[in-house]
Amino acid sequence: MFASLSAPPWEVTAFALSLAFYHVSEFAIAATFNRATLSSASWLVSKPYCLAMTAACVEYVLERALLPTLKGHTWVCVAGLVMAVLGDGLRKTAQITAAHNFTHQIVMRRRQEHRVVRCGVYRYARHPGYLGWLCWSVGTQVLLCNPVCIAGFAVTGWHFFRHRIPFEEATLRAMFPGEYAEYASRTRTWIPGIR
Repeated sequence: MFASLSAPPWEVTAFALSLAFYHVSEFAIAATFNRATLSSASWLVSKPYCLAMTAACVEYVLERALLPTLKGHTWVCVAGLVMAVLGDGLRKTAQITAAHNFTHQIVMRRRQEHRVVRCGVYRYARHPGYLGWLCWSVGTQVLLCNPVCIAGFAVTGWHFFRHRIPFEEATLRAMFPGEYAEYASRTRTWIPGIR
């Protein structure tokens, strides 16, 4: 009976491994640098996120069954895998560079050890963790050749950051008068339409 089951396509395995690595490493980095704020929320699994990933899986299965010519284009899948790996790599690099300054929730009060991080990837990109997450999330959908979710993840992620970044930056400008404004004036976000 089980001999008739075939292995999943490589892109499905890569997608599952990308998700697993993303969540385990997010938790591990939070445990390393921000143990005081560590909780089950540090796994970064929410209802909207679960719905999005469920939609991705449903789209993949339906299109594979009904429109199989949309799936399995090796060069597209590889491009998606590269996007996901580089995006998550950028995010993890940002988290490790910022260390205790990187938290999953926006901090509303300055802590004694809180600093404006300007080195490493922060030298070239403002909010590199957000940029990395956006590339990773869209990359997972390119990997699966999911056209609906590519658009959905890109638009939803961009919309989320269009609101979050200005709010976070207003908080940082208040915490670090002059210092954060100077950093922001010379460092781009690299997220289209978000200055």
